[in-house]
Amino acid sequence: MARRRRTSPLEDLVHIATKLPAWVSLLIALASYLVLHHYASQPVVVDTQPGSLLPTNMTAMMFRPLLIAAQYLIPFAFVIGATVKAIKALSGRRLREQYIAVPEVEIPTQSPSQSRAKPTAEMSWSQFELLVGEAFRQSGYRVIDGGDTGPDGGIDVNLSKNGQRYLVQCKHWKTQRVGVAVIRELFGVMVDQGAKGAFIVTSGDFTEEANQFANGKPIGLINGAKLDKMLRKAEQSMPEDTLRATETAPETLSCPKCSSPMVKRVARKGANAGREFWGCSRYPKCRGILNINDPESRPMRNSRAR
Repeated sequence: MARRRRTSPLEDLVHIATKLPAWVSLLIALASYLVLHHYASQPVVVDTQPGSLLPTNMTAMMFRPLLIAAQYLIPFAFVIGATVKAIKALSGRRLREQYIAVPEVEIPTQSPSQSRAKPTAEMSWSQFELLVGEAFRQSGYRVIDGGDTGPDGGIDVNLSKNGQRYLVQCKHWKTQRVGVAVIRELFGVMVDQGAKGAFIVTSGDFTEEANQFANGKPIGLINGAKLDKMLRKAEQSMPEDTLRATETAPETLSCPKCSSPMVKRVARKGANAGREFWGCSRYPKCRGILNINDPESRPMRNSRAR
């Protein structure tokens, strides 16, 4: 695995700013400048004691150059972050406009996984992620980040809606169909990170095994046809409909040890790795578990899950 490049504090601030709404970043930039400038503009008074060559406020004098620089660098970082976020949103909007400018005409192709020629075929992976982010933005989600990671680099777009977090993985595959291994991996990440739901978006389609695995789970599978509808219909509820189509209503179960509500989890290690089970919502304080197929029995023991 390649080592992650070390980043400077300024780059870290820019990265944080790109995850915030643009207006929040600009507000932080203004507030930080006003506060830091107030202290940086104070006159320097050298305070010494009789018989001492060093001033008693030496520490304050040493940090003063940093304060003078910070009054410009910190606001600059948040302004850059807000600008990057705005540029990404504008790029996604333009990509959507270019997409919907192409008529919905069925064009025969040699690939069975594609029913029509679409603009996504000519897009790079980063453009595809920006387009997907714009599709969710049009559907009422707030795009936290996206379009800035490597191809197939795990979670490509992070979403937020009604205080809940959603994960999106993009598969810009022109001929291949997304298999069950991808959905299973994303489901584990979703459970591990405590997200409300997840989506896998592909310009192609999904295998039958992938659709079967997603059934009953809060994972929305959006193929090329569904993505096309999302992009051509603004302010619609298709992502939620996709999740409702695959997610079954959770059962009301109580932990056999502490009577707290049970939640679905996935065993990460051991003989039951990859299998779902009911786990106590107070984990790790309580390790009560139930078999997901037969809540009355408890055949699974010491399954490690997150």
